[in-house]
This record gives sequence, C-alpha cells and structure tokens, in this order.
Amino acid sequence: MLACAAMRPWAASGLLGVVAALAAPTELHAQQVRAPRVAVGPFTGERSAITRGMVASVFSDHVGEIELCALGDYNSTAERLGVGGEADEAAVVSVARELRLEAVVTGFLERRPNRGYRLQLKVMRGADGTTAVTQSWEFDRIEEISALGTEIWDRLSPALRQAPPRVAPAGPSRPPSGPAATPPQRETGSGPGRPPPASDDEPVSDVPGLGFLQLRLGGGVAGRSWRIPVLGERTTRGYENNMFGELQAAAALLYRFNQQRMGFGAEASIGVPVGLSSQGRDAAGQPVPLASSGYELILGLTLASRPAGGGMMRFSTGMVLQTFSIDTARLPREMQLAPTSYIGLRMAGEGMIPFYARRDLDVGLLFGGELRWVGVGADLKEAFGDNPGTTFGLGAWFGLATRLDRFAPGLGFRLTAEFVRYRTSYAGPAALGTASDVVDDYTRFVLAVTYDFGADHPRRRDAASAGSPFLGPSQPARGGGASGGDPYGPR
Repeated sequence: MLACAAMRPWAASGLLGVVAALAAPTELHAQQVRAPRVAVGPFTGERSAITRGMVASVFSDHVGEIELCALGDYNSTAERLGVGGEADEAAVVSVARELRLEAVVTGFLERRPNRGYRLQLKVMRGADGTTAVTQSWEFDRIEEISALGTEIWDRLSPALRQAPPRVAPAGPSRPPSGPAATPPQRETGSGPGRPPPASDDEPVSDVPGLGFLQLRLGGGVAGRSWRIPVLGERTTRGYENNMFGELQAAAALLYRFNQQRMGFGAEASIGVPVGLSSQGRDAAGQPVPLASSGYELILGLTLASRPAGGGMMRFSTGMVLQTFSIDTARLPREMQLAPTSYIGLRMAGEGMIPFYARRDLDVGLLFGGELRWVGVGADLKEAFGDNPGTTFGLGAWFGLATRLDRFAPGLGFRLTAEFVRYRTSYAGPAALGTASDVVDDYTRFVLAVTYDFGADHPRRRDAASAGSPFLGPSQPARGGGASGGDPYGPR
C-alpha cells in the first residue's frame, strides 16, 4: 500500500506533463498563425495628417490579414511616453512594446520641385526598430494615394508578414538595469517633425527624370566602304577609307510630363568629318589626292522616357540628309565615282538597360536601330542608272552609357559603335556604267559627353548628412535629433 501511495504523485505529475506537451504545439501554432499587429505611426512633410489617414485607410481594407492598431491609440501612447510625433528607432520600440506591435509604418510626403508629390513609406520592426523595407511613389495629387492602395499593400505586406512576433506581456515597460544595459539610441537626424533617415535598402525610384534640354557633343573615328560592281567590267570600282576623324553634336528640346519621366519634343544632330583625305591613281599609276567632304544631318521629333528604376528609352522620326563627295575627275573613266547623297525619312529607337541605377549614378548597356527610306541623289543616278529613285538604309549601334550626377548634376558619357548600310541596285541609262548590288557602308566609333538641363537631381545623401566640414557636425535639434542629418527633409 505504501508503494502504491508513493507512486500516485509521480503519476499525476507525469500526466500533467503529457497534457502540457500536447497542448504546447497547439498554443505555438495559434501564436504563429495569428495576424501581425501593425500600427501606422507618425508622418512628416507636406499635409502629414491627411496623408497618414489615407495610408491608414489602405491598411484598414486588409484587417484580418493584419491586426491594425487605431491611430488614436498610437498617438495617446506616444504622448504618454514622451515620444509624440517622433519616428526614430527608440520611439518606435517604446510604443511598440506598450501596444505589442510587430511593425510600425512611418511616412514622409514631399512636394516635388516642379510638380506633384513623392511619398515614402517605411516599415519598421517593433522588436528593435530596424527598417524592414522602404518604398516610394510619385503622383500629381494627394488624392491619388487611394488609387495606389493595392500597390502600397502589395509592396509592403511581405515585410509585415515577416515581422517577428512579440512575446513580451502587455503592461508598463521597465528599462533593464545594470552597467551593461544602455537605453536605445535615437537615429541621427530624427526628432519631432523630422522624417526618419534613409536606409541602405532605399529604392532606386530616386533616379532623376528627363531634362528639358539635352545636349551631346562627341568625336571619334569613322570610315566608309563603297563597292560598285559595274556590268560589263571585270573589276569592281570602289572606295575604302576606314580612318578619318568625325565630330558629332546633338540637341533635344523636350516638353516633359508624368513627373519628368516622359518627354516629347524636337531633336537635331549633325556629324562632320575632320581630317578627311582620299587618294587615287591616275593612268600613269601616280598617286593623286582627291578632294573629299561629307556630312550627316538629322532633324525630327522624339519621344523619350526615363523609368523610375533607371535606364532610358527613345523613339525618333524625321528627316535625314547624308552626303559624301569625292572628286574623281582626274582619274581614268573606269575608276571615276560620283558624289553621293541620300535624303529622306528616318525612324529610330534607342534604349539603355542599366547594370547599376541609383539616384546619383546610372551605368548600362546602350543599343539602338534605325530604318531610312531615302531618295538617291541625282549625281548617282546619272552615273550608274536612272532607276531606282529610292533605296533603304539600315543602321544599328551599341555601347555603354552612364549618368554621373554624383560628380556633376546632369553630366553623362556614352561610348558607341555605329553602323549604317545602304544597298541599291541601279538600272537604266548610265554615264559611267550601269551598277548592280551597290553596297555603301558607314562606320563610327564615338565617345560623347552628354548633359541634361533642368532634370530633377536629388540632393546627395552624404552632403545632406555630413554637416559642414568647417563647423563640424550639426547641433542637436529639439527632441534629441540632429538638425542636419535628414536627407529627406524639405528642400
């Protein structure tokens, strides 16, 4: 009997342990699947109260997927803790501890220099105040925030779902004691009425828009290869010159819209050979210098776009005039050529795919192509055949392009290899002989500097946060923040 009595407490405690072990997974599962508790925290910048309310209404449409804390509860708790209106790490952590929040969404709305607004939203983890994600949007009117509701939720909700759950009990929080315990430090540049500093995961939507005036000036090496099979002759006439200089200049004047992301306007460009010289041989085989000249002129309309994520796209249509003249009158008749000219319509497209795109630096692959439908010059038709009256030219180019706002706002470079080919078959009466399958090729290797006037170039982050190199760091502002460390403050 004594043995049996001694076993009863052991059995009871074992039974309780089994019940607790079976119940633990259920409680853990309930904790894991519960909706994260989220609050919309302080907003700063233009019309911050209205903007905060509109963003809160976006999240209220997803109650069930998240547990949304009321704006009034967050405000009253922040005021009681003495951090009302603050959005730095320490303020977010202290309020999140009181309200048991997994995440806090803060925001900043700024007015763009020319037109429209830019909204930046940041998801901060309630456990430690670190930034989970930062996203931004641009629009013309504040009312458009409601139309962006689905996109705002899609871009921020993954960070809300990944926020680690808080397991600390509710109630007044007490700071840890001891020499190793230190209060959380506030971010530099934070304070009442100040937006939170930028994080390293800042989106690339800060890439500047288009300028109203775009200039390009460059130079390089050009060449021409002209092959003319003349019927009835055993040899092929031609011209080959693969090493002469060329200068290029271009300008585009744009009317911009869609927050400077797109522009429509007129463009013009010209290319002129420099140091061009040609040489032939007379009937005695002696070298004869040949006077040579040429140019290419392009006029037209252009539609340009610079996406928020970097890169560029451009479409153009208009007129092209290209000439290349060689005076071969001193050469034997069977070696004579005719001055070349093409004039007509041109359609072209160009794009740049960025390898790296940030607010002050953009580097990428440049590529483009063109189609020319041009009339053949009168001298060519008289020399090699009256028909056809028109011909086609195909062109392509590729290379590298960069935008260097980090060094000088609006500055850029591009390095390209360009190729244009005209292919024509002549027929009919000809002064020098009827030609067939004439191929006229032009190549260029050009390095050009570009400059955009009037693009919205954001302020450099290091200049915004470093303070004066002569006066030292900025002095603390009211509320413990620093007055000069905010790269997203009013400009």
